[in-house]
Amino acid sequence: MDASMRLGRAEEFKNYRATRRQTGRHRQQERQSFLGSWSDLDASVGTDNLFRSERAKVTLRLTGINLTNKEALYNFLSTFSGTHFVTPRAFQAQVGLTF
Repeated sequence: MDASMRLGRAEEFKNYRATRRQTGRHRQQERQSFLGSWSDLDASVGTDNLFRSERAKVTLRLTGINLTNKEALYNFLSTFSGTHFVTPRAFQAQVGLTF
């Protein structure tokens, strides 16, 4: 194998790597434009013994989901789940009695 042949293969490999890198960036940009990135804020507070009694215990939990109320889509890339909307802002209160 002569030097020009080796140089040609090296150049070919370099072009191949540059093309692969460019294709990867293109795919990443495509995915970002399809769904985009987002974040939401959820919060929850609660107690297991609200009145500090020994016999019957009252539990209380307050939860807020998507407090920023952002609209977004998410996709698990699964055949069975598909694409879903993020739950809109919601608040929830739970009261329980343990005896």
